Amino acid sequence: MISVTEEAKELFLSVDHPEGTVLRLDPVTDEDSGQTVVGVAAGEPQGDDQVVEHAGESLLHIAAPVSDALDGSVLNVVDTPEGPGIGLTPPDSQPSPDTTS
Repeated sequence: MISVTEEAKELFLSVDHPEGTVLRLDPVTDEDSGQTVVGVAAGEPQGDDQVVEHAGESLLHIAAPVSDALDGSVLNVVDTPEGPGIGLTPPDSQPSPDTTS
C-alpha cells in the first residue's frame, strides 16, 4: 500500500477532473525513453484500485500494479521550480512520516 501525506491530499484536492471520473495514479509508458513511469490523470475507477480518501470522500485511485510495485512508499509534496508538486519517497529512504492511506 502507498501512503499519502495530508499535504499531498490537499494538493490533489486542487486538481480538476471531469465529472464522473476520478484522479488515478497509473503506469504510463514514456514516449521518449520507452520506460514505464507513474502518472496522474483523470480516468475510470477500477475494482482493484487502492482508494485514498480525504474527509470521507474518494480522492485518488492508485492502480493495483502501481500500489503493489511501490508498496510502502509515500506520496508527498515537493518543491519544484513550477511550484508544489507530488513526490514519491521509496520505503527504504524515509523516516516514519505521519501519514494515512
